[in-house]
Amino acid sequence: MRDKKWFFIVNSTAGRGKTGKKISKLVTTLNEHKLDYEIELTKAAKHATQLAKDAIVQGFQNIISVGGDGTLNEVVNGVMLSGKSEEVNIGIIPEGGGNDFAANFNLSSNIDKAVDVLQKFNLRKIDVGKIEDKYFINALGIGFDARVAIISNTIKYLNGLPRYLIAVLKALFSLKMVEANIKCDTCTLNEPFLLLSVGNGMSTGGGFLLTPEARVDDGLLDICLIKKVNRRRVLSLLPSAIKGKHLKEPEVVIHQTLKIEITTKEPIPIYYDGELPKLNDPLNFTIELLPKKLNLIC
Repeated sequence: MRDKKWFFIVNSTAGRGKTGKKISKLVTTLNEHKLDYEIELTKAAKHATQLAKDAIVQGFQNIISVGGDGTLNEVVNGVMLSGKSEEVNIGIIPEGGGNDFAANFNLSSNIDKAVDVLQKFNLRKIDVGKIEDKYFINALGIGFDARVAIISNTIKYLNGLPRYLIAVLKALFSLKMVEANIKCDTCTLNEPFLLLSVGNGMSTGGGFLLTPEARVDDGLLDICLIKKVNRRRVLSLLPSAIKGKHLKEPEVVIHQTLKIEITTKEPIPIYYDGELPKLNDPLNFTIELLPKKLNLIC
């Protein structure tokens, strides 16, 4: 597979535009490594999904996402929707604001180091999350963390964890608990809660380790639910949540599962991999894990 052409999907606006400044360096490095490649720049939202699908039709077997978690999510959806996910290899050059998924593998945004990783061509089969007809690869959030993600997308002057922390403080002003019935393989929860984080990977929000024990290839989703709390308690939980030391706090519920069924009386804030999806049925939906569905170059 490694001898086939490489197809790079670049989001030049990722990381507040820093990715666009590295394109010439990427081209130079790829030429130095004598890779047979093509590069396409995304032109609009969801364009990376179509580019990935088209590349697979054309016979490319190595699809590389150059951007952040949102770009990677679009590429993953393109690969999954192609129906050939187990025949295709995905690589990452993490150039976004958070790069939470890449953190699972300590992947570098340095172009030389990233291309070295691609050339070493170590493959690992990883799990993929699914909600309705959409896919996610790192994390899905419901409630407070989804509100924070919505707010963080409006902050233009910061990246990564600092941007997320500012968004957290802004979200606190309109703090609202979520009411929903949650059913998973090992639990049923039906009390108001602050947030529900569903992790395939360890971190979200540019470095919050809400599901620190999650592994992308263990065949399970990790659930972190934080029960009803006040503003002061949210602030006291933040430092431990950043470090993944919150799991034994009394308001925190941890489970592992293959499937989560959620029912609610009104639409609730939801996001995954930096994206804000529109669900077909926002009052009744299922989140599930598809084990070993992607080949990751890492």
